[in-house]
Amino acid sequence: MRTALLVLALLAGVGHAEGQQITYAIVIGNNAPPRTAEALQPLRYADDDAVRYFQLFSRVAETRLLVVLDTQTQRRYPTMALRAQPPTVDNLRRVVDEFAQRMQWDRNRGDRPVLYFAFSGHGARDDHGQPFLALVDGALTQKMLYDDILAKMPTTFTHLIVDACNAGGVVGVRGGFFDREANTQAVTTTPDQVEPILQATPLTRYPHIGVILATTLGQEAHEWSAIESGVFTHELVSGMLGAADVNGDLVVEYSEVQAFVASANRDIKDPRAVPRVIARPPQANIRVPLVALKQLQGMRLMRGDASKLGHFHVELDNGQRYLDAHVDSSVVIAIPDQAIAYLRTAAGEAKLPISGAIALAQLVLAPGDVSSRGSLEVAYQTQLFSSGYGRQYYQGYVDSIGAVGVSFPNTTAPVMTPTERRRKRWAVATAGLAGAALVASVVTGALAYDAREDYAHTTLQREAADAASRYQTFLPLSIGTGVLAIAGGVVAWKLWPRSRVTVVPSAEQGAYGVSLGGQW
Repeated sequence: MRTALLVLALLAGVGHAEGQQITYAIVIGNNAPPRTAEALQPLRYADDDAVRYFQLFSRVAETRLLVVLDTQTQRRYPTMALRAQPPTVDNLRRVVDEFAQRMQWDRNRGDRPVLYFAFSGHGARDDHGQPFLALVDGALTQKMLYDDILAKMPTTFTHLIVDACNAGGVVGVRGGFFDREANTQAVTTTPDQVEPILQATPLTRYPHIGVILATTLGQEAHEWSAIESGVFTHELVSGMLGAADVNGDLVVEYSEVQAFVASANRDIKDPRAVPRVIARPPQANIRVPLVALKQLQGMRLMRGDASKLGHFHVELDNGQRYLDAHVDSSVVIAIPDQAIAYLRTAAGEAKLPISGAIALAQLVLAPGDVSSRGSLEVAYQTQLFSSGYGRQYYQGYVDSIGAVGVSFPNTTAPVMTPTERRRKRWAVATAGLAGAALVASVVTGALAYDAREDYAHTTLQREAADAASRYQTFLPLSIGTGVLAIAGGVVAWKLWPRSRVTVVPSAEQGAYGVSLGGQW
């Protein structure tokens, strides 16, 4: 009997052998300039950027928010201030110590901790020319970022997102050619261009850390009042919510958000308005997902062919510009459950259903009014997201920078006749029966083995007779169910259809998200 119980325990534990991913997030936003850089003006929307990251990451991760929200942001998100703490050095260290301990517990259980670390705010250089990111009471230097924060947390992967002046100096990524791409023509990328990114110090010491960072040209702050956010953060979050998922697998990778942001900015003529962006996935796995849409809690999916919409955006009823995109093909976008939202294009707008799946094909656009405001807003209003993002642009872009792109499904798929569909159903049913028979064969075989061992090790006549009876009962059952399992497998293999007729499949794939709530 002990052997049978062991077999059942092994069968039950097969699906849990590799552990699960446990996700954490630290989000920092700081509008205030560092005290040592009097020439820098306070930012307007670094706190709003932090809210945007918190909204996304809290759907999939245990998230800590370090930010001081201004009055307007607190009015829009009335409960968010209760979740936030000031972005001080002590608060950051406290969160790091908490997460480090919990991640070690995860490791000990065999789970895989993953961390998002997002910073939006000012970067500057101290009196010795060393770059740092500004917290309200001190400096987040490169040494502190890596040695005192990231190195302390035993993650499987860390996604580091930074939007600040001098961001490259703090993170340790030098150079880059991301912002040079103006079209999707394949060009030769020289080793001299790639090497500064791939061999950046100190990232070479941390192959599990991926980086997405944006810095500015001079002291220009890429903030736009129409979206009440940093432009880079808005583009990045829009991509991670699904707009960048160019191959429709419901997983957003580094190369996809990299190409999506490049596509959004490719038509902007004013260099002051274009963020300088570098994306570098973890070298331990350059295909590691940034976001898996199916894991986002409290979300439903809006899907369909967006190629005729042109540049569109989604706005929530509290006035938040939730997402912008211009997609040349089908798209799947995560929308908050029970949130009133509007899809707006140059041609009109439509109110989105507040529950259930959303099909773009069923939306009816009513006339709307979109007006522009001057200065740099003219460039953002008329040129941002002017070009479509799709498979052709994506493949041309990743080829031009020498990146490893995502895989796309086959352009053809098998089509089954009604007879073949019936055969497939029978094959599945037979395979299920064969699987059940196999389990029964293993269990009864183990029981027969136990009975044989009991018979061999007892000297009592009654126990020996009982063991012999159990052996004679379970052995034929084990043999019979084993034969049934083999026969069922053969029949299922014979029944499985093998059609060679092909058609172009639907681009709308994947499962709907679950609904667990959240604040937007």
